[in-house]
Amino acid sequence: MATVRSDRMGWHCGICGGPTELRHRGTDAPPGSAAFAPTCHTPGGHGDLYACGRCGTLQQPGLPQGPELLDLYRGMRDDDYLAEAEGRRATARRLLDALERHTPPGRLLEVGCGHGLLLDEARARGWEVSGLELAGASLAHARDELGLDVRSGTLEELGPATDGGLRAIVLADVLEHLADPVDALRRCAALLADGGLLCVVTPDPSSATARIAGRRWWALLPAHTFLVPHATLRSLLHDVGLELREERGLRRTFTLGYWLAGLAERSAAAQRALGRLGRTGLTRRALTLSLGDERIVVASRGATAPAAATSSSGRPRPLRATVQP
Repeated sequence: MATVRSDRMGWHCGICGGPTELRHRGTDAPPGSAAFAPTCHTPGGHGDLYACGRCGTLQQPGLPQGPELLDLYRGMRDDDYLAEAEGRRATARRLLDALERHTPPGRLLEVGCGHGLLLDEARARGWEVSGLELAGASLAHARDELGLDVRSGTLEELGPATDGGLRAIVLADVLEHLADPVDALRRCAALLADGGLLCVVTPDPSSATARIAGRRWWALLPAHTFLVPHATLRSLLHDVGLELREERGLRRTFTLGYWLAGLAERSAAAQRALGRLGRTGLTRRALTLSLGDERIVVASRGATAPAAATSSSGRPRPLRATVQP
């Protein structure tokens, strides 16, 4: 559901329909495709961000909607992404480990699969893989370089009758980009086989890291439509008929130089450290860290996956469990 305007209260929350208030003032400049690249973490490029007083979700209602938003993703390319391919593959293997603790390999769909690194790792472990990706350059790499079954499309184009019965679906660094996360979770539940698993990774605005960083938190990006607190995410999963199986902190692997480059955009001290280390060659060493603001969430589908209950206005009813920002 899209965030909608209320003359009296500002914006209604696009997750639970609750009242919102302005949390961070942003720029009025419209985003371009370059701002949507996964390696673009420059602070301050987002539009106005609103926080829901009911479910705690941070949202950017001023982003383009519908076909205009999809076109921005189609035009996006990230020439720096594969420079960290080894670390990204190590992180992908941790997500696959989380799935395989609960199921043997089967049919797996990754939504927003990017260059296809996770799918390539999954295929090597015996999964039957497919993916969805809008960005043309990333799609070409997944298809042409890795030989993966990846199509240009969205979840809305898939149906249980033709595409369902999946053993697993991965939404890694995707939920925060979607125009309607609630509908996406509902569609994923419908595509899973009974006992199938959904793996979600998304930044948590209720984390201590996000609260301490404030407006300089790395996840406040031009491309992020909704930043959903994890307590709210758990309720949404329950509402679409998915049962929580595992939740644990996400550890990412990047080179030391990549970690420091992100900090250098926010800290002069980190900028100086990056310059010094760059002369030693240490910046290419792999470093695995958890920032404490992302978690791996694995949930399974039971015998039925009901649609989320809605009010007469069409907005979801209040969630059973909520968290304040």
